[in-house]
Amino acid sequence: MSNATVAELAGQIQQLSPEDRHELLRLLMVDSDDGDQDADEAWRNEIVRRVKAIRNGEAAIRALQEDWRE
Repeated sequence: MSNATVAELAGQIQQLSPEDRHELLRLLMVDSDDGDQDADEAWRNEIVRRVKAIRNGEAAIRALQEDWRE
């Protein structure tokens, strides 16, 4: 989306009633929350992967190497 399109949309939003702006904001937040669920799931998967690596001893050497650098 171009800057001109965003500016045009912003101008149109300013012309909405406070109730309509509130509804639009609610809809946008609901839409962005869906992305957060995907991000939450991705983080959970990453945490599980890292815990498994630690339990399997795959991450222990790396952690020691990082400690020695500090």
